[in-house]
Amino acid sequence: MSKSLLLISKLSEDQIFAAEAAKVAGLTLITVGTAQEGASVIVREEPTVIFVDTSSEAQYRELEKEVQDSVGLFSDKISANAIHFLAAEQLENVQYLIQSPLFGHFIHRTYQEDPVSVGQHYGRIVRATQADRAFGLANLMKENAKIQVVKIPLSSQKQSSVEAVRNYLIAAKFQTRMATLIANAVDELLMNAMFDAPVDELGKQMYKSTSRSTQLKLEGKSAVEMHLGFDGSYVAITAVDLYGSLDKNKLLAHISKIYTDEEYKVKTSVAGAGIGLATVFHSGGSFFFVSESSSRTEVTVFFKRYDSFRMFKDQFRFISTQFYF
Repeated sequence: MSKSLLLISKLSEDQIFAAEAAKVAGLTLITVGTAQEGASVIVREEPTVIFVDTSSEAQYRELEKEVQDSVGLFSDKISANAIHFLAAEQLENVQYLIQSPLFGHFIHRTYQEDPVSVGQHYGRIVRATQADRAFGLANLMKENAKIQVVKIPLSSQKQSSVEAVRNYLIAAKFQTRMATLIANAVDELLMNAMFDAPVDELGKQMYKSTSRSTQLKLEGKSAVEMHLGFDGSYVAITAVDLYGSLDKNKLLAHISKIYTDEEYKVKTSVAGAGIGLATVFHSGGSFFFVSESSSRTEVTVFFKRYDSFRMFKDQFRFISTQFYF
């Protein structure tokens, strides 16, 4: 059976976007306009990947019903790792997607009148998800991307690594304001890898109440790496840990929550507050989370370089997850 990407959407911009993504991912594109038609294709073709317009809760509920009636929500013909929800709303405004048993990927429809190039960018994400394991920054970027690997032996060296990223971005012609914002995102990813990822044999966080200023040796199971890539357009930074303890439900709850100004003031200094990821996403960053239970987690953040800070903050973004057990 040929590998295919099923798009369920009547929007022309989605069709252009999906066509480019399918091309890069090496998939044949099938396009239908309704959830009912999509369910028929799922039964008949068993598509490898599914893009679906879920801009309203009614659209999502129709999809859920059609899938339930045709193959079942937990059928081996459909999985969260293969379904990509498209919506024009911010993630916190589509809680019906966050709560869905089918949630695997969220695409915020911010194509900025360029669905072709962002379709190519996202196509590399889709292509990576088709591999046995979606690990490796090189698989997520253009072939000409320059990638550096930085091993961080002590948690106290985090700040110097973050500052090195900031300086690198400024040299790569990112505006200082953009470079600082991205550096803050990297700080959050490394902090999570160092202090939130480590768990004991029972799965309990080892440093949940530990001050983030504590110096930890990052060796053996606790080793942490930072991978930095830039292809002339997109910068991507990956934080790597060897615990594979990422919890999907907690992750989505953190990244989709609306925080008040008071909560930012009170909680940003609290260990494990989880505020940073939501801030990064709202600031224009995209995420690719890949985690194999008890083995490895890679969290990658992407930003595209723009001359305008407004376009930078409003750029195309997504949250993509791959969990292996």
